[in-house]
Amino acid sequence: MERIVAGIVTFNPDFAVLADLVATVAPETAEVVVVTNSPMPAEERARLLDIAGDTPIHIDDPGGNVGLGEAYARIMARAESAVASRVILFDQDSSPPPGMVTALSRRLSALLAAGERAALAGPLPVSASPDHKPPTVHPHPDGRVVAEARAVWFAISSGSLIDIAAFREIGPFRGDFFIDAIDVEWCFRAWSKGFSCWLADDIPMPHRLGGGQLRVPVIGWELPVQSPLRLGTYARNQAALLGMGHVPLRWKTRICLYIAAQTLAYWLADGGRTARPRAMVKGFAAGLAGRLGPPRA
Repeated sequence: MERIVAGIVTFNPDFAVLADLVATVAPETAEVVVVTNSPMPAEERARLLDIAGDTPIHIDDPGGNVGLGEAYARIMARAESAVASRVILFDQDSSPPPGMVTALSRRLSALLAAGERAALAGPLPVSASPDHKPPTVHPHPDGRVVAEARAVWFAISSGSLIDIAAFREIGPFRGDFFIDAIDVEWCFRAWSKGFSCWLADDIPMPHRLGGGQLRVPVIGWELPVQSPLRLGTYARNQAALLGMGHVPLRWKTRICLYIAAQTLAYWLADGGRTARPRAMVKGFAAGLAGRLGPPRA
């Protein structure tokens, strides 16, 4: 039987959602690791320990916001010290249903048994509410379907079950990306090293992207509500991918066109206000220049 560690990264979380997440995944995992990128009150820590029941829970306080990439590194190191074979990652915005961890582990085992060098298997992200836009799925162009899973260019990190043996060969998540596109870069790197990434359409996971959604006048697009700082980091990290040889040319072409369209769309959605579009332009320029690390206002 596979030994699975669940890793959760938090930053000023809604504690009720976090508590439900821990209660759901603890019975299906050997240990739960929570990396707190913001201070967690002692009473909340005690409550999580109680909620986890018989499953050990390790609360890792790095002393500040180290970002997702570094938090994932801390989770993976803890999992390896616990002799785990698989890690499932979550952020505080996801609500996996009971049984999802076990179902994904079986699917990953089936993929490996079928001869696939699967680095991860992820659930189908769906909107947690009508006010949230679900993440977009990008199927791999080879169109493979194996063991009731389909090949995808990348899966969002939250909900992804990662094979630790594959992780050792692919390498760590990029800490200098801080947040956004960390999962994109890692999955592209996995494909370049002969591994593959998979998504199970029949295993849904409600996920909250941003703070809701904006409807763009005239063109009718729906965009996630994000702060200018977050949008700047998103554009920066996508621009950084342009200089990486393992990132497919079709993705580089797509992202340039898409970010240009998004920048205009946010300008329209915000009634001509420029805070978000300006942040995206500045972020994109920073990414091209290789200025990464924690986002700057």
